[in-house]
Amino acid sequence: MRIDRLVLTDFRNYERLAWEPRSRLVVLTGENGAGKTNLLEALSLLAPGRGLRSAANAQIQRHQGSSWGVVARLARDGDAALELATGADPANPARRVFRLDGEVVRNQGQIAPHFSTIWLTPQMDRLFSDPASGRRRFLDRLVLALDPNHARESAAHERALTQRNRLLATRPDQSAWLDGLEDSIARHAVALTASRMALVEAMNRVPVTDDTSFPVARLRLVCGVEKDLAKRPALAVEDTLRAALKHSRREDARKGNTSFGAHRADLLLQDALTGREAALSSSGQQKAMLVHVVLNHAALTAGKAGRTPLILLDEPLNHLDAERREALLRFLRDRDVAAFMTGTDKEVFTVLRKCADYREVSAGRFNER
Repeated sequence: MRIDRLVLTDFRNYERLAWEPRSRLVVLTGENGAGKTNLLEALSLLAPGRGLRSAANAQIQRHQGSSWGVVARLARDGDAALELATGADPANPARRVFRLDGEVVRNQGQIAPHFSTIWLTPQMDRLFSDPASGRRRFLDRLVLALDPNHARESAAHERALTQRNRLLATRPDQSAWLDGLEDSIARHAVALTASRMALVEAMNRVPVTDDTSFPVARLRLVCGVEKDLAKRPALAVEDTLRAALKHSRREDARKGNTSFGAHRADLLLQDALTGREAALSSSGQQKAMLVHVVLNHAALTAGKAGRTPLILLDEPLNHLDAERREALLRFLRDRDVAAFMTGTDKEVFTVLRKCADYREVSAGRFNER
């Protein structure tokens, strides 16, 4: 799968861009603020979720522009091209809508079998020092590429949690209502956790060294629900979680949140060869492990789903030494993957030579390099 055509309308600093990439590998260079990351964000929004910046529509909308939109034509080996579009709903600008071949998509999960993406950004250099929520989002993006239902389960789980917290704050005496919400939370929490566990297990099957030239990373899901699921049937775990939620109502009402469950899960990484935890590693070692996760995930998705996710790499060579920079670019060059990369200097991408489409970005416009 590759992006055959891309059109942006009133997106960030792009008033209008219509472009047909000439290669599955694209290198965007230019000064900071030129719009390189904006283009990656546009591509990320074609997949289910809130994109690589988790931005609201009002932030995405170009100043003095009309409704923003992103349209892509996906070329797929052996299949007809597919048109995928997303943008602000003209009737409700705060709402985002999707279209597949011109038809409105009611459930974002319908997008996942056709298109998925994974990204690394400079902000993710803090992934192991920031709160666990960022690591959960990273894990759930990995899961979604292989389990289209994951987005629906996650959204339903979040809605039920929000409603329970609100009800505990305003009408804690509504026991029957709370029972229903906690039943929903338990069912979706177990489904979410099972999908996360399956992804972690599949990713961890690789040997301690492989041909990526990056340190093989072992993933570990840290979650009470996961521990329970590893020992007992799903229905029994749901029952336990429902009972625990009911028992914690008074304490959760006092704190204003739900104190345990799948939304409290964390993702840890460890160097498979040395056993070193990512949280205790240098910035360069952490970046190398994250790169391995992305490459391993691309290979896993290709094997299980028959397609690789679109890889978005914002300033990917930061914190990598010269040897690993070349290793990453060689991997992308020699594998059947599609990737968009950004950087300030074209020369650091010379390993790709003539196999990439080089574009210089300036104030939301493209110049050929």
